[in-house]
Amino acid sequence: MPARKISAREAVYKGLLRMQQGAYSNLLLDSLLSELDDSRERQFAAQLFYGVLERDVTIRWVIRCLIGKPESKLDNEVIAALSIALYQIKWMDGVPDAAAVNESVNLIRHSKKKSAAGFVNGVLRSFLRKEGQLPLPEDPMGRAEIEYAMPRWILEIWKRDYGMDTALRLAESCLGRPPIQLRVNTLVTNRDAVMTELEGEGVKVRPHPLLGDCLTVSETGSLGRLAAIKEGRCYVQDAASQLCARAVDPQPGETVLDLCAAPGSKSFTMAQLMKDRGQLLSFDLHPHRAQLIADGARRLNIHCIQAETGDAAKYNAALPLADRVLCDVPCAGLGVIRRKPEIRRKSAKEIAGLPEIQLAILHNAANYLRPGGILVYSTCSLNKDENDRVAAAFLAAHPDFTPSPLGAVFEQLGADGNTVGGNTVTLMPHTGDYDGFYIARFSKRV
Repeated sequence: MPARKISAREAVYKGLLRMQQGAYSNLLLDSLLSELDDSRERQFAAQLFYGVLERDVTIRWVIRCLIGKPESKLDNEVIAALSIALYQIKWMDGVPDAAAVNESVNLIRHSKKKSAAGFVNGVLRSFLRKEGQLPLPEDPMGRAEIEYAMPRWILEIWKRDYGMDTALRLAESCLGRPPIQLRVNTLVTNRDAVMTELEGEGVKVRPHPLLGDCLTVSETGSLGRLAAIKEGRCYVQDAASQLCARAVDPQPGETVLDLCAAPGSKSFTMAQLMKDRGQLLSFDLHPHRAQLIADGARRLNIHCIQAETGDAAKYNAALPLADRVLCDVPCAGLGVIRRKPEIRRKSAKEIAGLPEIQLAILHNAANYLRPGGILVYSTCSLNKDENDRVAAAFLAAHPDFTPSPLGAVFEQLGADGNTVGGNTVTLMPHTGDYDGFYIARFSKRV
């Protein structure tokens, strides 16, 4: 007897429970969608899954208001079923309220917590009687936390670093789907050819206003199905990440180190800037992630990349002196929350030790540069503790390094509301088609 096909809601329910075990939302969603045959079911599941993660803070507050106690007292199965229904009722206008309630009650009835079906039904019916209207907190920070589904600790970091107005605009920009951008593989084709090919497959595409080989696409399905991606004529990479590679500005024939490279898109773009000539050593701490880099380079027909395992914070005397080094360090990810909504579930305590790790990587990277070489530091976080303060601490500890200008293309970013400071730039997602990103550029004195 063939296995019973699961519904979109069942897939989302299963996914939310697995998220409690620390799964990555994008990888998990791909796995879940593979279990659904119908394209409309896949689209519904993707919207519901990301929507629940995105509105998690608000949904949990609603549950607390409705049950009169911390939602943490409930089983994960109950929270998942309630969350799925509440998101549909509050944010998916095309779903009848009755269907949202009944399907979530059925999810519980078919789970190991089936005795909670009556409780789930009662909580959801109570929400409907209130017509979704619950009193918001009176203090501005508490109200913003609920309205934008952004944890207070993140809002407080943004308020401290950028002011309350920008903090609110950043929080608002984290709701909804981010732009999807591609980098054209200039080693094998050109922008116009890729645009024509994508449009022929029904994909709406437009060139980026600043980066000539960057394309923004309007695509809700799986990008992996596109021949241009499968066959290496382009690959997914946000414009901010492409700008990071531009900041390194590697030249043909040089030796370049990418110390925290996986899954490899910055290495791939730097290889193209190098015309695939020279030596580009790309590292990751874990062998399976280093293999991702090697596989990607092979698909893109790149030959100058050598993918290896390595700890970016520990000196390796076997490495050659480099002309340029990129440190795209592990970070809190506060600039990419709209891509990874599970970041909202982190705590301030979890990220507190990151600046120490980031600075250790920079200290180590300094050992690999020849005199006159270029060092680029970057994060996809919007937290000055990880960004400007790490950069300042590095310069204070290394008098043999000096700030190095980013170049003309970066000067144009300031007009869009991004913060450009000579050798640094902070890209803000609410100002344009960029992830939140920080880039700093240094040169080693001759």
